[in-house]
Amino acid sequence: MANQELYDKQYSVPQDVLKYIQATLVSNPQGEGVKRAKYILKNGIVTYQVLKRLKNFFDYFNPNVQDKIQYALAGGNLMKAFVEKTLASDRNAVSSSKKIKQDMSANPNSELSPYNPAPRLNEEKKELKKNAVAVIVNNDNKILLLKREDNSKIWMPNKWGLIGGAIEKGETPQQAIEREILEETQLDIKKFIKSFSIQRNTDSIEHIFACRHKGEDTDVKLNKENTKYGWYDISEMQFLDTVPHLMEYITLVFKSYEE
Repeated sequence: MANQELYDKQYSVPQDVLKYIQATLVSNPQGEGVKRAKYILKNGIVTYQVLKRLKNFFDYFNPNVQDKIQYALAGGNLMKAFVEKTLASDRNAVSSSKKIKQDMSANPNSELSPYNPAPRLNEEKKELKKNAVAVIVNNDNKILLLKREDNSKIWMPNKWGLIGGAIEKGETPQQAIEREILEETQLDIKKFIKSFSIQRNTDSIEHIFACRHKGEDTDVKLNKENTKYGWYDISEMQFLDTVPHLMEYITLVFKSYEE
């Protein structure tokens, strides 16, 4: 089934592919494949439909009976790898996005069932660093991401991530995430879908909260820790420079959990 969401989406062709096509075109200015090569070079971008046509060309190209120059003018192995990786990534992203929307559409306010793994370490036996993270979804089932300031003194500067931070002494995880959300976005959210905890490192534990913002997307007011914000589908996040493990958090939040 075709991924209608991807139609007309544009992708920048990597510079190494463009240079390869340019070099091939200089020495082979005529013949089959030249028109396509010039089109790619002129635009520097291709649409989803063009990617599909290129994949079809590479899949069925037979070097024993077809002109190898035509293959090179299309970008050769460099373009083939780019096409296959890009299409696979986007199709998987759309599939995941549809799954999240289906989960949230069942009951958009309260009936999501977050993944709830068994605890890996008894917190009472060892003092752990504790953090709280929020996955906030809007009425269009898009997720709120913030772009961190470009400051070398902070963790992961200039990258996109979820709202969150350290749990301060005397705070519960929910109190901490309510504070973080208010400080970073001015959104006053106190109702959460059932939360869960994960332990990625032996010295820290992360408490993940999922919730829905029912107001306007423009209600967000950033503090100095972040420079931009946006509401994104899973497919759109693939093209952002994000903090590590972002997609894992989101996948865990919306993974179906059975007792």
